[in-house]
Amino acid sequence: MTKTTSKPETIGIPELSASLAEAHDLTKARAKAMLDGLRDEIVQSLLGGKRVNVFGLGTFEVRATREKMGRNPKTGEKIQIPAGRKVVFKAAKGLKDQM
Repeated sequence: MTKTTSKPETIGIPELSASLAEAHDLTKARAKAMLDGLRDEIVQSLLGGKRVNVFGLGTFEVRATREKMGRNPKTGEKIQIPAGRKVVFKAAKGLKDQM
């Protein structure tokens, strides 16, 4: 497997909202408001301890992380990394199959 040196193009909310607006005959402002609302709902659900399944895309969920030992890359000294929580995304089978 070879590494590629160029990064893939990044698409953000402005590009997604423009595409959504064009595809569904909406204003860009309305499409952006819809995407912002979707993002806010996903975040609130995750903060509330719920999993979020977006059919055909995947599932977002919060998982606990354990406390572990790490190393300060600057000084090389060992440091204790506290336990915490992280958001994970698991791609849907249909999306994986398309890759």
